[in-house]
Parts: sequence; structure tokens; C-alpha cells
Amino acid sequence: MKKYILTTMLFLIGITAFAQNPEYSGRPYLWQDKKLSDLERVEAQFDTKSKALGYGGVDILYTVFTDKSDVRFAKDKLPTFVIKVDKGIDPAESYVILKAKIKKKKRSFLVGSYAMGGKAKDTGEPKIKAVFKKLKDGIYEVTLPNDTSTGEYAFVPNSAEGMSMGNKIKITCFGID
Repeated sequence: MKKYILTTMLFLIGITAFAQNPEYSGRPYLWQDKKLSDLERVEAQFDTKSKALGYGGVDILYTVFTDKSDVRFAKDKLPTFVIKVDKGIDPAESYVILKAKIKKKKRSFLVGSYAMGGKAKDTGEPKIKAVFKKLKDGIYEVTLPNDTSTGEYAFVPNSAEGMSMGNKIKITCFGID
């Protein structure tokens, strides 16, 4: 009898522990009330924007063709996220959280900016300095800084994949009110 009780308890503990693991690697999840929930996943199109006919440089961005995420959080109760990454991957180097600029009912996430001669320009303003804390192998908790302002945000992969005109990638979005 004790053997069955012990086996049942271990089985239930195993199910509970497994339920807390994100299903997909590289996809952020909301961590709330000890449960993982999906966030808004949208296609973002790679785009460039020339300034002053190119003489002012070029901005490189991802555009989402809606102006607001359907996943919202209050500024005074910032969310906590969980992300799963493959072994040996640093999530802080693989993903960046960007604040969108809203214009003409579109969200634009600036990922790079270059001067006329091709020299890189600082784009530090829209990047959010999140804290990545290891929970266990391959699973990290992501918290936003307390001074995160209201606006539209996205987890954007920090890679050159998809960076060709017209290409699309999936990004994870949320809004802070």
C-alpha cells in the first residue's frame, strides 16, 4: 500500500513539475499565479526606413500591422515571463525586448540604425534592460525594470535570420498601460 501511495505522489509531483515547463524553446510565456500562459504571437515584417532620401541614414525595423497588443498589463503590476532556450544559449544575448513606435495603426520595432556612410548609430532608447534569472537548465525567468514606461513591447530574436526585405518572423508582443 505504501508503495502505491509513494508511486502516486511521485507521479503527481512529476506531472506538476512538467506542467511548469514551457512547451516551446525560444518562445516567451507569461508566468502568473504559478501558471504559464501564452502571449500574443504575431508576424512582423522586416522593413527599412530611409531618412532624408537616404542622406539621413536608414532605420532597420520590424513592423506589425496592428497598433495595439491584445495582451495588456498595468504599469504598477509588471508581468514576469519565462523563456526556454536550448542548452548553451544565453537568452539575454538571443532576445531583446523593444518598445514600439506607433504610427498609422502599425507598431514598428527599431532593431538597427545606420548613417549615410553605413556607420552604425546607437539605438539604445527602445531597448529594455530586462533581467534574466536562471530557474533551471534551459529555463529562465525574465523581469522588466521597475521604470518600464507605458507602451507596446515585443520580444524580438536577436539574429540576422529573417533580415531581408519583405521577410517575416514571429515575435511575442504585450502592452503596458
